[in-house]
Amino acid sequence: MKTKSLFAMLSVSLLVFACKPKNGTGEANGKTDSAVKQDTPKETVAHADAPAGNTPKTYTISFTPDSALLGKQKEVSIKISPVTATDLSDPDGKSEGIEMTFKITITNKNKIGSSSVGVSPSDFRLVLDNNTSISQTSGGYVSAEAESTKESNEITYRLPTGTKPKTLNLFYDETRAAVGVSLK
Repeated sequence: MKTKSLFAMLSVSLLVFACKPKNGTGEANGKTDSAVKQDTPKETVAHADAPAGNTPKTYTISFTPDSALLGKQKEVSIKISPVTATDLSDPDGKSEGIEMTFKITITNKNKIGSSSVGVSPSDFRLVLDNNTSISQTSGGYVSAEAESTKESNEITYRLPTGTKPKTLNLFYDETRAAVGVSLK
């Protein structure tokens, strides 16, 4: 029993020491590098958490326009906020595509006393530059009560190697809106 406890304590201490930043600037004045980077605009994406030789290639995502009205009575407003776009590569450095994530914020324009609205990102389709459409890899349903706003969890798309996003088609209640996507 003592050896199991000793082994567990040793494992936890190794994990704690292995996770500390090695560059010396990670925890100056109680702030980590990611806390210092929060001043960057929403349109740019950069990661300084990984060592310089192991940093994945990142891209800037922009949506034009970044919001759309959907529904037969234009009762849902969807705003898209870019989060990250990272090049996926194997250990040899060969590209395996791009992982693009973003969030949506929905606003229910119905008057109080009306029904709530819900948007399912699994209905969205991302059109690529080779005119194929793909669906999300992850992301869940989001709903909002009348006259309220709700933000979704991250919605992730995995783009195949050699492709770029062109248009994001949003769907709600038999209506559709197309939003242009650019990746730089």
